[in-house]
Amino acid sequence: MKRNTDYGEENNINLKLVLVLGKNIKRLHVKLVEQLRNYGITTAQFSVLEALYHKGPLTINEIIETTFSSSGNISLVVNNLCKEKYTVKKDHEIDKRSKVISLSNKGEKLMENLFPEHIEELGELMNHMTIDQKREIIGKLKELGKRD
Repeated sequence: MKRNTDYGEENNINLKLVLVLGKNIKRLHVKLVEQLRNYGITTAQFSVLEALYHKGPLTINEIIETTFSSSGNISLVVNNLCKEKYTVKKDHEIDKRSKVISLSNKGEKLMENLFPEHIEELGELMNHMTIDQKREIIGKLKELGKRD
């Protein structure tokens, strides 16, 4: 049975936009996973390490907000990073129910090696576009995200 595939120009463009965005996210994700595999960490672990590397010590809730992750997932990720000695958990000075997570010396060294490679990899993946094209895409994606 042949189905109607013409939903009108704008609807067809909307569908194509979602497909193109998805394919590009997948492509970037695959490259990132390859790179992180060499360091023995997952993308979720990298997102936590990157947040701590750039923002300093954070609570679990701050990590969740920064990395756009779920609470159950991040707790497991942080626990695994602590087991591997990439991060350290300490009691929060004010709220004793809360823990503050920070990079250990081992985690700091990992990110000092990994992050410059990450930046280089992103540069190679996007070097076919000008900085103005990248700014334009960022602006357009921000417009897309304002529709809440």
